[in-house]
Amino acid sequence: MRLTAKKPRILTTAAIALLASTLTVGVASADSSAPARSTASRTSAGTSHVPSSLTSLIESVRGSKRGCVVMTGLTEQFIEGTVTGAGPDPTKPQIGQHGVYSMRVYNAAGEVIGEQRDGTTDVYAQAPNGHFLVHGVEDFKLNDGSIHAEGNYDLTSTLAHEWQVVPAVGTSGRYKGKRGYEFFYDVTNPFLFKLAFVLCG
Repeated sequence: MRLTAKKPRILTTAAIALLASTLTVGVASADSSAPARSTASRTSAGTSHVPSSLTSLIESVRGSKRGCVVMTGLTEQFIEGTVTGAGPDPTKPQIGQHGVYSMRVYNAAGEVIGEQRDGTTDVYAQAPNGHFLVHGVEDFKLNDGSIHAEGNYDLTSTLAHEWQVVPAVGTSGRYKGKRGYEFFYDVTNPFLFKLAFVLCG
């Protein structure tokens, strides 16, 4: 079972401002210029779309940055995984819980474009508001290169189907040397996620 693993903070205005100020370079050559269309025909997740705040950010990057890769409308679907240190109720995380999982990645047309193998999630703390915090690590092997994403995020908010964002860096192919973020949204935890990347450099 996937601990709804991925990485970071809820997509807030502050996070968008941080992302916009971090992506340094002008005029993105994007893979998709419109909000994502329905994804992964093999699933019953319904329509996949990027939140308006993320769409605005992508448009901002397009107009002011160079050498950017913007990918929206992606979906990642659970393949397999294990969890250790979990309590009797898998829907209630606890500190010390560790997950390892693999996901298949689809483009907006529902075609397989790669995988994420042996991603990990570690529940390391509980915030004062009761939310559980996770450190996640993922390595995406896509048809045109690879991306490493790693960071902390709010697991409780992820399970409540809120967008999350974590730092990402390209490690090979057309992504190599580019830096930015991975965005993900738990559609039907823990089996299906909406996914997007913005990488510049």
